[in-house]
Amino acid sequence: MRAAKLTMAVLLALGAFGTAEVLAQAKLPNRPIRLLVPFAPGGGVDVVARVVGQKVSEQVGQPVLVESKPGAGGALAVNELMRAEADGTTLLATTSSHATLPLLSKLPWHPSNDFTPVAGIYSTMMVMPTNAASTSKFKTLAEFVAYVRANPGKINWGSSGIAGPQHLIGERFAKAAKLDMVHVPYRGNNPMLQALLQNDVQLTFDTPTLAMPQINDGRLVALAMTGERRMAKLPNVPTVKESGIDYTAGVQIFVLGPKGLSDPIAALLNKEFVTALDNKEVRERLTGFGLEVAEGRDNTPANLKKHIDDFATTYGRLINEMGIKAE
Repeated sequence: MRAAKLTMAVLLALGAFGTAEVLAQAKLPNRPIRLLVPFAPGGGVDVVARVVGQKVSEQVGQPVLVESKPGAGGALAVNELMRAEADGTTLLATTSSHATLPLLSKLPWHPSNDFTPVAGIYSTMMVMPTNAASTSKFKTLAEFVAYVRANPGKINWGSSGIAGPQHLIGERFAKAAKLDMVHVPYRGNNPMLQALLQNDVQLTFDTPTLAMPQINDGRLVALAMTGERRMAKLPNVPTVKESGIDYTAGVQIFVLGPKGLSDPIAALLNKEFVTALDNKEVRERLTGFGLEVAEGRDNTPANLKKHIDDFATTYGRLINEMGIKAE
């Protein structure tokens, strides 16, 4: 059954490229595959890229080298990808915020049309944690909203940087809930988390991977989840919608190749990532982080392109309305 399911998933993925004959023509150059990550080492994307990259390496019999290339809001890694030869040996593992980079920094490329969508890795809602010191003021999202409305400008909320996914998702929440809060950007997830633990900020929008250990040990308290439904790992934490605010948000992590990647190579890479994500050990590790792993039947380049374009439309409006600019 599992083999049949995987075969069907791969064939569906090939729909964007042609028939299985296309795949038979594919062959990667015999050299290491570079998997660029536009964030600092040790972050969620970097960790997941290494887990999935190791399995892909085993499957193709070539090293997959994860290279952290932070800088310019992600544009540094994107520029390196665009300069790379379109032979399948340079890829980019990035987040939905890739879709908004051209809007924020006036970059001369389109987030989907100027790249080759390869495969999704995972999607995640955000958890909205506060710190233990704040629970004397609010223990639920409804209490938090009431407190902020009664104390405009008195609550700080943190993100991992200007115009990143957490910043954009947080601004959308503040707008939906009609809240006056002070945004404090940090340079990365770890400084943001430390600021929350030290009560320098009283709220963040975090990936479950980052916040779960501190939620489990009681140093952080989860007020809400930003998804359509509750998260299995935090079943007692309500969604924002359950708290009466019409709002959902999340991000995807995915793999892109350079523009001009041939159909056979793109099909081969999609197959290898779909296969790696279907591996029991890989899937268990990623779901253990609280992530929703991309399903093979839906993990097509066409669906990935649609996600990128939809994210650009939704958050592009917010960026223009608020005049948000990259650092």
